[in-house]
Amino acid sequence: MTTLPQISLENLAADKTRPEECKRLRMACEDYGFFYLVHHGIPKEQIAQAIEASRRFFALPQSMKERFGHAAQGIYPTIARGYSPLHGEILHPDAGRDPKEVFDLGIDNEGDRRPFGGSTLFPDEALAPGFARSLLALQATVLREVVPHLGTALADVIGMEQGWFQRYFSPPTLEQRVIRYPARGGTCAKHTDGGFFTLLLQEELPTRSLQVWLRERWVPVPSLPDSLVVNLGDMLQALSDDRFKSTPHQVAHNGLTDRISLPFFIYPDVDARLTSREGHAFSVSEMMLRNYESVETGNGAGRARELQ
Repeated sequence: MTTLPQISLENLAADKTRPEECKRLRMACEDYGFFYLVHHGIPKEQIAQAIEASRRFFALPQSMKERFGHAAQGIYPTIARGYSPLHGEILHPDAGRDPKEVFDLGIDNEGDRRPFGGSTLFPDEALAPGFARSLLALQATVLREVVPHLGTALADVIGMEQGWFQRYFSPPTLEQRVIRYPARGGTCAKHTDGGFFTLLLQEELPTRSLQVWLRERWVPVPSLPDSLVVNLGDMLQALSDDRFKSTPHQVAHNGLTDRISLPFFIYPDVDARLTSREGHAFSVSEMMLRNYESVETGNGAGRARELQ
């Protein structure tokens, strides 16, 4: 097996094609936990603009980038927003600190004092032209064009009642990341994602940096033109009563140029308390905070400690 299933968002959104595409989605979730999302409606130019603006931000002097670090953001938990330097994060305790740079943002709401709420402190246009503007524009497109259709379909395939996704994801809690993997050695250690699902927007490079744990081996995942990569998170696994898995994955980038990745981690409303069909219940905020504490204390992300 050298590639992942392809799911069409256009087919999921259309009444005529939805039933058959949902069958294919269910199979992808059961067999892989990962898939390519095609016909997703995000303009290629918008993704390219965000990638180029991000590249310019990461090229700034270190002292300038650190002015927008976690401590300057005023968000709880501290590591939920802002810049993190190379070797600033541990996603698997055995691997140590990842050689990657990160900038985290979310849905800006100045008056939201809940965990993961608030506003992101960005560099201004003079310092990082297009950085905040392109990332927030891309966020708006993803939240409008992709998240409602895909989220509703995923809720359907795990057997939730009609309207469930809209009820618990209006709005969602979002962790949007910008990641730079340095050439010839940028990595992200093996882990699972903690949310409902993740959307990965990335450069179309010849190197197969993303690796997915399937059939008891690491499988390199190529960049498929005009697609997103989607993977299931730990919350979706819990809500499916373990029928679907949040598949472990890692990044090992050995290309000759830096790699920019733009993942969107989609969680329910932070105040929600969710229950699976078999009665497994959990608090979204408690599960999120537990995962962030695990990362901050060096114990890894998601189910990292189960991965040897």
